[in-house]
Amino acid sequence: MSRGVDSRPAESKGFELVPLDCPTCGAALAAAGEDVIFYCTACRNGYRYQAELPHLARLEVQFIAASNVTAERYMPFWVLEAHVELGSRQAGRSMPSLIQSVFGGRGGSSVGDVEFVVPAFQIDLDATVELARRYTRELPGLGEKIGERLIGGCYGVEDARKLAHFAVVAGEVDKPDTLRNLEYSIRFGGSRLLGVPFAREGENWKDAVFGIRALNLEST
Repeated sequence: MSRGVDSRPAESKGFELVPLDCPTCGAALAAAGEDVIFYCTACRNGYRYQAELPHLARLEVQFIAASNVTAERYMPFWVLEAHVELGSRQAGRSMPSLIQSVFGGRGGSSVGDVEFVVPAFQIDLDATVELARRYTRELPGLGEKIGERLIGGCYGVEDARKLAHFAVVAGEVDKPDTLRNLEYSIRFGGSRLLGVPFAREGENWKDAVFGIRALNLEST
């Protein structure tokens, strides 16, 4: 993507350049090199890039508004609406499934309507799974932050859905029994962006709510 004076998309050798300006107010959108989701600090609207159109589709944006948290930056997460159906889990000995431990049983095999919270930026898989599991289970209060940036969102909504599946399966594999079979289904619905506070810890960063390290999170 490129920011330019001409508001019309330009084509060159099979590539299409789209001006990185807010479709709502025209302000320049800040971004890192691989970003596919953006946030306008001027009008406080979020967008995701849709290559098949191409254009910037509007997204709802919220921020974690914990009063006791000091944030040095906010990082983008996806909040994915979903309906979960839990089938069966066969293992060497009986243990509650991750889906049950996170969302609880709600009668029969149906867990019901839930929201997965998944990092939209690239970090190691262990940190991704831990952040997804913790924020999905214990999402803090939400609100609005004026003037905060959300940069580094290189994962689109389809990537986030895959990571949600990975977090479920990884949680089952990590249990101290022998997993033989796991049956579940996730039907995804709408999505929105969430700004999560992070704080520096030496040369690394950690989320400012639960203290989970994101070791290879680069400063921007």
